[in-house]
Amino acid sequence: MFSRNVTVSLIEDNIIPADKSANLAQLRRNMQNVPDDTDLVVLPELFTTGFVADREQALELAERNIDDTIACIHQLAQEHQCAIAGSFLAHTAGQLFNRAFFIEPSGEETFYDKRHLFTFGGEDKIYKQGHKAAPIIRFRGFNIKMIVCYDLRFPVYCRNVKNNYDVLLVVANWPKARESAWSQLLYARAVENEAYVLGLNRCGTDADGLEFSEGSSLIIDFKGKLITERGTSPVIAAELSLPALQRFREKFPAWQDADEFTIK
Repeated sequence: MFSRNVTVSLIEDNIIPADKSANLAQLRRNMQNVPDDTDLVVLPELFTTGFVADREQALELAERNIDDTIACIHQLAQEHQCAIAGSFLAHTAGQLFNRAFFIEPSGEETFYDKRHLFTFGGEDKIYKQGHKAAPIIRFRGFNIKMIVCYDLRFPVYCRNVKNNYDVLLVVANWPKARESAWSQLLYARAVENEAYVLGLNRCGTDADGLEFSEGSSLIIDFKGKLITERGTSPVIAAELSLPALQRFREKFPAWQDADEFTIK
């Protein structure tokens, strides 16, 4: 039987542009610094390649769900007995996707293709939009909703309907130039949805010279209070309490007054 608390570890690291082998090797090293009791490890958006702006290069780098990246994630999830989530550059039938994954130590898989493509940066010119709703995964007593980067800007898409999720998991490549928006949106999503928010961003500089701040990843509680942020290590760990969340929702049930809506 699992505890009603879970320990999460977010790995905020630089992504080596378009070098899957180097990034997977970096992940293996980072996993050695993850606390032994970790239930869930979170990796940045497109953690093996970074954003690739050239379609031909993207096609060369893209993988299926059964190729090296996800095979490595399965191996590490089983070895460390934790779930691992992030996103990677995927292809299906010749179409490219920014595909999020949630791989459990049992081998169970959940995939989600990013719905809100960042048209301002030309993401829609490379990737195909996902049309399925962001998934909610039941894991060790928690319901976890998984979204990708730009999805965060759309509150209706992130809305917690009748407390159907406990944790909003956001993996991102959110640049330094818009870091203030990133942090404010993370806090807003936590408060309006009465849920934990795990916001994991990359750091460093990408292939186009775009900068990403070190320390912009945040773990926020259901009251909108910061639990923890990055220190000297790229691994950011925290414990989430389901009983504390449930007590707060009972004491302050704002969710009962929410408007009903349908997402098309």
